[in-house]
Amino acid sequence: MRRLLPLAAVCLVVAAGARSAGTAVTGTGTGLHTIPGLEPPRLTVEVAARASVKGLVFIAEKGGGKKRPGGPMIVDAKGRVVWFHQLPSDLQATDFRMQTYRGKPVLTWWQGTVSKAGVGSGTDEIYDTSYHRIATVKAGHGLQADLHEFQLTPRGTAFITAYHEVPYDLSGVGGPGKGYVYDCVVQEIDVATGNVVFEWHSLDHVPLSESLEANEEPAKDATKKRPLDYFHVNSVADGPNGTILLSARNTSALYLIARDGHIVWRLGGKQSDFGPPAAVRFFYQHNARLHANGTLSLFDNGGIPRAERYTRPVVLRLDEKTKRATILKTFATPKRIASPYEGNIELLPGGGAFVGWGGVPKVTDFAANGNVTFQLKLPFGDTYRGYLLPWRGNPGGKPLVAVAGGAVYASWNGKAGIARWEVLGGPDARHLTHVAAAPWSGLETAIPLPLPEHVIAVRALGAGGRVLGQSAAVR
Repeated sequence: MRRLLPLAAVCLVVAAGARSAGTAVTGTGTGLHTIPGLEPPRLTVEVAARASVKGLVFIAEKGGGKKRPGGPMIVDAKGRVVWFHQLPSDLQATDFRMQTYRGKPVLTWWQGTVSKAGVGSGTDEIYDTSYHRIATVKAGHGLQADLHEFQLTPRGTAFITAYHEVPYDLSGVGGPGKGYVYDCVVQEIDVATGNVVFEWHSLDHVPLSESLEANEEPAKDATKKRPLDYFHVNSVADGPNGTILLSARNTSALYLIARDGHIVWRLGGKQSDFGPPAAVRFFYQHNARLHANGTLSLFDNGGIPRAERYTRPVVLRLDEKTKRATILKTFATPKRIASPYEGNIELLPGGGAFVGWGGVPKVTDFAANGNVTFQLKLPFGDTYRGYLLPWRGNPGGKPLVAVAGGAVYASWNGKAGIARWEVLGGPDARHLTHVAAAPWSGLETAIPLPLPEHVIAVRALGAGGRVLGQSAAVR
């Protein structure tokens, strides 16, 4: 597969002609000084991170139209952008995180277009630690990959979702006899070959009557342009002994399915196999995951529509022998958040959790005792999911430098471990000496220039002053 240039190089080629990733630029243009056209959002830290917060924040902010492009980004605990992959204004990104492919860490996300009904049409992307695309995963059998799930497995495969509108008799749920419904499709794709190795259809196994939309306005007025979204699959993951766990928003239920497609058990919804009812009561949930210790985590969206007082990221314990479920832990901010859609909960070592609030553009880190240890707010859009993960990216090439308005601007999109920037100046590129320095402050750092210099370059310094790289020189 053709390898792509790092994002910084791509932007410079587009905005500044045939310049390499190490080329210095002097024009400001729109966006960053060093990468014209790149416009990372400004994030707000609402709760400053405590020392217990470990890792980097992974979010894919949806764009706000042509004036506010979005895309996957990695952010530190001070709200500073480490890496940003800006998408064209007509594309959105969701489910950005670090996963493992062939034993190595990779970046993954979905990108494409999103309908007003919240259904995606696009592809799933895999990038390596140098920010090069190494694979694109597409849905099989003529379908389009949906935005809700891109889950890699240890088998070299990926679970994805797809929505397929089909003609259907909806008279049994108060709709037209010649109506339309979304058949929610789960596929497991071999990443290397693109072959479909498993496929499951909701209409083959779950009746329309299980839906909370049955006999309601969405069913009564379903058309080809607006099919009944009776199931709305939004998460897929491995379960024990080869099973697969699905979450369906519009039945408010989880389904453990076997490889032959039959449903092993339901949790929640109208036909739950688990009790007591008070413990399995959740609504419009997202991001269900089973864990090795016998627990299950999910993001309970029940605050909107108002089925519950607020949204509850929860951890349950399941006893499959007695078919009982009990709540072990609930995470909630002091100002209760009600998220209308999307969201996730990532369980962290030590008993804490990291929560992306979906339709509310915030992410929160919780300690094991439920205290908020960090909270970040996005300026627009939503997060879909948010993660706190380790990452050591190395984009290669050289840092970028620009000079404008008596200041030097330095950047190296995605480079891990930069502690400080050093400015070098002199009469020519062979005679450069130290003239200024400043701590790294995010994707682009501005450093005041004390005296005019004929030639300028910047060095990226790591902990202890180790030189990580030096830019080309600019006059």
